Amino acid sequence: MTAAVVMTPVSAPVADHVLVVALDGALDYTNAERLRQDVEAALGGERHELVLDLSLLSFCDSTGIRILLAVRKLLQERNGAVTLAGLNPRLTRIFTTTGLINGFAVAPGLAEAVDMVVARSTPR
Repeated sequence: MTAAVVMTPVSAPVADHVLVVALDGALDYTNAERLRQDVEAALGGERHELVLDLSLLSFCDSTGIRILLAVRKLLQERNGAVTLAGLNPRLTRIFTTTGLINGFAVAPGLAEAVDMVVARSTPR
């Protein structure tokens, strides 16, 4: 069985250095590397914040998690971060059990995730 994951840019009131995308489908070993390439291409060289809406992601295996960690590392090198939104109960359990929930900013929904990024990006 070959799973598919679709990455869709989401229009949101954020600064140019922020990319907001939604993932739909199943993220696994058959498509994780392609997703990494697509995310890196969409980020380009100037973006250092990423909001991932995972509310429609039905499955994520260890390869998918590895890719999320690789993207997080890339953005940390740019002094940025990945914010995850809309984790379903299964993904929440995986991220909590593995301790990865502490490695990402996590919000219950997309609006809250965007608010978190805007607050982080606002000069004090």
